[in-house]
Amino acid sequence: MNEKKLMQVADMVHDALLQLRKSRYLECMRQLSLFVSRLHDLTFLSHKMALATTRGWLAATEQCCTAINRQLGEIPFSISKLQSLLDRRDRPVPEFSSIVAELRAVQAEFDEVEFHSEDDSLCVVTEPITLEDVYLGPFRIALYMNKLGALYTKTPYYVIAVEPHPTSKDEAIIHPHVSNEVLCEGDGAAAIRAALEEGRLSDFFMMVRGILSTYNPDSPYVPLSSWHGVSCYDCSYVMDDEETYYCTHCDNAVCDNCSRVCHECGEIVCSGCAGHCEICDRPLCAKCAKTTCSDCESTCCESCLTDGLCPECKEQREQEDEEQETEESDESPSTTEPQAILVGGRLAGGGAAAQGNDAAVQPHGLGQTPVLPG
Repeated sequence: MNEKKLMQVADMVHDALLQLRKSRYLECMRQLSLFVSRLHDLTFLSHKMALATTRGWLAATEQCCTAINRQLGEIPFSISKLQSLLDRRDRPVPEFSSIVAELRAVQAEFDEVEFHSEDDSLCVVTEPITLEDVYLGPFRIALYMNKLGALYTKTPYYVIAVEPHPTSKDEAIIHPHVSNEVLCEGDGAAAIRAALEEGRLSDFFMMVRGILSTYNPDSPYVPLSSWHGVSCYDCSYVMDDEETYYCTHCDNAVCDNCSRVCHECGEIVCSGCAGHCEICDRPLCAKCAKTTCSDCESTCCESCLTDGLCPECKEQREQEDEEQETEESDESPSTTEPQAILVGGRLAGGGAAAQGNDAAVQPHGLGQTPVLPG
């Protein structure tokens, strides 16, 4: 920026800081109004609960209890936010000359400093940033003058990738701590806000650059170890989130081609943890692969077992049972037709044959006249 442009920007910054100071009081009034409104709601619910209890409307009384509990749960957050605004020490708006000095310090610190009049943004560009051998490129930090007055309700600056190298999982994540051009400030949030309130523009831009140049492995949107995707444990193919599966037994990431779905329980397993049915060859997880044939102990899925036997053992068992039945049948004694025996002039035995011959057998001399000696 030339000197004339620098003065114009300093004047805009001064006006924005005046608006920021006023917006603090406006936000205090808004939060206080919300707090008082909750107290009025509690008073109304208290009267309503008393009436319902007196008249024996127990269901209505319980509804009042639920509403009161909800209001009480929101009050601590409202008080905390209101106190943070009231406790913040008054920071006077810096003199115009101080703002000019700050802008010159920004120009001395950064090689690229621009002011875009179309959106009233003061922008600096960082040097290319590399974190743990992952190249992320340079970033533009854009502070919007027309949003600085709303510091207490929304962010007045954005971080834009000049040469985007987003993670393969989400194009909106251009840095482990930047998503949708909004920086996750972490522990630096209070310091950044204080720098803006006091008009310390050079400190603000340097603090944001410092966060961009530092990697916090405890709170990234995407870890640097997975920045370029996740490698398949079996074939090393680099995957994004949509095509990544995780083995339920060892938690290794596998691609669609290398993953296996257990035929019995539906769990996803990698090739190292997967077994298979020796009958139908369908995949099984380590737990379901413990099912075996009771005779040959081959691994089988439940659908291939019958009475605890695989098809081959089942067939062999049936053949053995048939052969045993045949042998027992051959060894049993044969039956013959009983013979007729004459007993007391009658045939004994022989069943129906004996009964049929009963009329044909007569005593000797039946029907003849006896001859007596002379």
